[in-house]
Amino acid sequence: MLPELAATPLAGLETAPPFLVLPSLGGTHEDWRAAAGFLAERWQVLGVDLPGHGASAAAVEPFTVAELAAGVLAVADRLGARSFGVAGVSLGGAVVQELALLAPARIEFAGVICSAPAMGTPEVWIERAASVRRGGTGTLTEGLAERWFSVGFRAAEPDTVGRVLAGVAATDDESYALCCEALRDFDLRERAATIAVPIRLVRGADDPVAPAEAVRALEQAARVTGTVLPGVRHQAAIERPDAVAAALLAP
Repeated sequence: MLPELAATPLAGLETAPPFLVLPSLGGTHEDWRAAAGFLAERWQVLGVDLPGHGASAAAVEPFTVAELAAGVLAVADRLGARSFGVAGVSLGGAVVQELALLAPARIEFAGVICSAPAMGTPEVWIERAASVRRGGTGTLTEGLAERWFSVGFRAAEPDTVGRVLAGVAATDDESYALCCEALRDFDLRERAATIAVPIRLVRGADDPVAPAEAVRALEQAARVTGTVLPGVRHQAAIERPDAVAAALLAP
């Protein structure tokens, strides 16, 4: 059974419409805090953590990305939100896509950040899960820094990069591995074009995880608007929180 997902208020008035934001695999709600400051002009922003990440309890049983989407819907139910906005990065963006298919009538607006209807290959995720079970999430940090952040950002913001990578190392190993296995089985390429909710699709021009060719199936959906951030890699909400927020706030 999927553990209850924690929601942490980040910014905005409690009387404002709720906007739920999800981080990447290995990330936490803190990765959205800077962007939340900009988004607070319109929404009450709450960060929802993945199982075993941040404030959410660890998982001990397998789950799917669709079940994670149902977990986010349960968060909205706990908040008493009949409708809400939602955005996610990477795995968080995969959850958003599943949620848009699961409960389109309840989603006012969705942001898919540095994500795609399928990411990587099953073999990549199988090996990642096995590696984490062998050595723990702390063994991932060196490789992640290069994939997640541009050279310029790593040089200019070493403390931010260090904080983010420390969060990865603090993630529950088994929960991380189970998230990898959920991504192994995640593939919406045949269904993405049927998503009916308005989506703002934001990607980094230099993102190696969700490059242009990976997002094309989602771009076929009727209500998708795209934004490309030059020089940005995979963690756009951290590297360019202002630009990500501007894209989400755009009319």
